[in-house]
Amino acid sequence: MIKSLDMQDIARHAVCPPGQHHLFREKLDEHGFVVLQPGEAGDPALDLDAVMAQLGEPVAYGFGTKLALQPQEGSGNLQFTTRAMPLHTDGLFNAGPQVRYIGMRCVAAPLTGGQTLIASNAAFFAHAPADLLEILRGVTIEYRNRIPGYYRDHPEAGHPQVAPIQDDPVTGTTRLVIGLTDPDDPTRTHDATVVGHTAKESTALLGRIRAVLHQPRVLYAHTWRPGQVIVQDNRQVVHGRAAFPGQPRKLVRLSVA
Repeated sequence: MIKSLDMQDIARHAVCPPGQHHLFREKLDEHGFVVLQPGEAGDPALDLDAVMAQLGEPVAYGFGTKLALQPQEGSGNLQFTTRAMPLHTDGLFNAGPQVRYIGMRCVAAPLTGGQTLIASNAAFFAHAPADLLEILRGVTIEYRNRIPGYYRDHPEAGHPQVAPIQDDPVTGTTRLVIGLTDPDDPTRTHDATVVGHTAKESTALLGRIRAVLHQPRVLYAHTWRPGQVIVQDNRQVVHGRAAFPGQPRKLVRLSVA
């Protein structure tokens, strides 16, 4: 259980320095994410596969289980551009087991920008206006995937309609399940609309969610350095990416169920 409801506090305690990597599961459970710092030059590199194997079985997507996140010239998929990635919960589209943990290892970091953004669900519920939470408990959001073949598509027709506030059956905690998007970005991964609301109403409501998630007491922006590993609990946090125009950046990602 997260003891603090201020993300800047949470982020300070979520760091796992060399020599304390055996504590990463404890920090992950308590804070919703953990930053594993690499050792000195010459120390064995942090092994993403070995870390994630302690947490579950790899989740398969259309591309397989492991993904190199780096810019690809001319890509029509936001994952492979230098643009900002809006905050989201993983697994909204993917058929198969639910994503529980997301691991990322930094291979190359930009000099500026490119931070991984992590927002605490617990902090969101603590700091969101009461009227916004009341509205969210009464709506569902429909998501339309714009990049077929990237996810393992559901066999049934239709588009996922997801309640943004859910009670997790394993932890018993309330969680935010959301996929924010930029409707003006031609490389966006999906579209999101609030069922029964006009496009203008949907945009306004999603904008209110985004505004709370981007408050400093809710959001942590992690500046990468090569060799670091971040593991996130997909039930406790949502994540995204800051833009990094003209910069190199490569992360390797592996999710487990």
